[in-house]
Amino acid sequence: MSKLIVKNGIVFDPINKIEGEIKDILIENGKIVERFSNQSDIKEINAKNKTVIPSAIDIHSHIASQQTNWLRLLGSKHKSFQEYWNNLSLEYIAKAYISNGYTFILEANVYPSLSKQTMFNFTQLPVLDKAMLLNVSNIWALELEYQREMVNEASTFLSDLLLKTKGFGFKVYNPFEAENWNFQKLRNDLTNKGRLFNFSPIDVYEKMTKYNEALGLPHSVHVHVEGYEQSYAEENLKLILHKIKSLNLISSKSNLNINRSQIFHLAHASSYNIDGDNSGLIKFYNDNQEFDLDLGFMGFDPINPLITSDRRLINSLIAAESPFKVITTAVESEGDTFSTLRIFNKQNETDCILWANSLDLALNIKNMWQMQLSINFPNYSHINKIPEIATLLLSSNARKKFLENLNKEFVRNNKLINNNKELTFYDFIILTRSSPAKSLGIGTVKGNLGKNADGDLNILNINIDEIDTSKDIEKIKNSLKSIEYVIKEGKIIKKDDSIDITPNGKIFWSSGTFEYEDKKLIMNRKKDFYQKYYSIFYDSLNTSIGNEFLREFN
Repeated sequence: MSKLIVKNGIVFDPINKIEGEIKDILIENGKIVERFSNQSDIKEINAKNKTVIPSAIDIHSHIASQQTNWLRLLGSKHKSFQEYWNNLSLEYIAKAYISNGYTFILEANVYPSLSKQTMFNFTQLPVLDKAMLLNVSNIWALELEYQREMVNEASTFLSDLLLKTKGFGFKVYNPFEAENWNFQKLRNDLTNKGRLFNFSPIDVYEKMTKYNEALGLPHSVHVHVEGYEQSYAEENLKLILHKIKSLNLISSKSNLNINRSQIFHLAHASSYNIDGDNSGLIKFYNDNQEFDLDLGFMGFDPINPLITSDRRLINSLIAAESPFKVITTAVESEGDTFSTLRIFNKQNETDCILWANSLDLALNIKNMWQMQLSINFPNYSHINKIPEIATLLLSSNARKKFLENLNKEFVRNNKLINNNKELTFYDFIILTRSSPAKSLGIGTVKGNLGKNADGDLNILNINIDEIDTSKDIEKIKNSLKSIEYVIKEGKIIKKDDSIDITPNGKIFWSSGTFEYEDKKLIMNRKKDFYQKYYSIFYDSLNTSIGNEFLREFN
């Protein structure tokens, strides 16, 4: 039996309402326990005067897909990409995340027919636990269900789809944009039914939210709104939020304090108010606790890979005469994929607004548990920028210093310069650990240090009681840049500069808890639909991954 005790650490564990208590953490056979089964063979780490926190969780990333392979191809001719991103190899990604204290990441956008590629990459991605969201926003097999109130039929099919692909939940993203193939026209009006289908994109957002709750999935629907980084995104977002609110749904998991309470998750929330006015979004979230979001921080890296399925964004980059090539692929009836490179510039006012939006939201939404720190990796930032982002949240002085190097027009006009609010270290742990775990519905095992949770934690070589987090900026930054220990399921995977990437992580998946008596009839119809209208058979989506890689979570 493997046993580890982390003694006398200053513990921060928001899920269990522990803030700076001196505690011992006991881990046996990968789980946190109250006492060991016996006192033999116990490994000990003395964490006196050091800070102990749960391991971090990334709720929105793009690290395991066919598009990542296209980026490796595009980046092969760019020196800055090679130097800064190390070709985005899976080993490099794993080491970078571990170095910053992460042990779980969510791949946020996978088409079902491409899920085998993601699952293969997951098996090759060392150490980290992971999960994927299926993008079902354009699947023709759901056409009737989106037109009508067919919750049982849709939920039955979606549950089976998750079972086959080993997906964790659902992404809703540019619904039925696949019409572009036929008519070369994109719909900006979400209430427009289009020319092929007798329903609108807003119907898909509504129906998928209902289906997700009927299934009782760990995570809510995870939404990317049309108009990402465009001026019309604000109105689209407002329409969708108020539509979902009008449904008066209650989270199917809301009876569990440690699991999600939201019915709707907004991805990279910094990208929808390109004018820099987040007041409407902030007010909505302050008034509606059943919605949450990830923040989408920008890091102003030398160069950023871009993995997206957003044709509107790509069109805007092409119109702006981006110097980088774009690789475009299309997946029948499921949507498009795009891979390219881009550069965010501190002297570009729009880029500065995107950077400021995430801070504006983090500092003004009152409930920390409605937000999660994300960087839309690798689209907006490298994971190595997390220590710097932490200082911007914890210190108004750090923000003011950072602002000195940004576009002067932006600095004059943006109200961030006058916002002196600072988050606490406890708030930061909520944003990076506890809230992502709760939002994903995995708070029983991740993001906390309570009994029966996975033994995933970080030890920071810093006494948080002896520093002023708003003034001792470099101490905070250095402690997060050089995390002394990263422990996963009781195993030391990082000590100082040494990283062990030999253990395999698990792939979390869920098919929900939905059962319907007519399942066989429904699935036979869906399989017939695939055989008639697709170039693949439905059963070919079935993953053949071994159980040793999988962890079911309902």
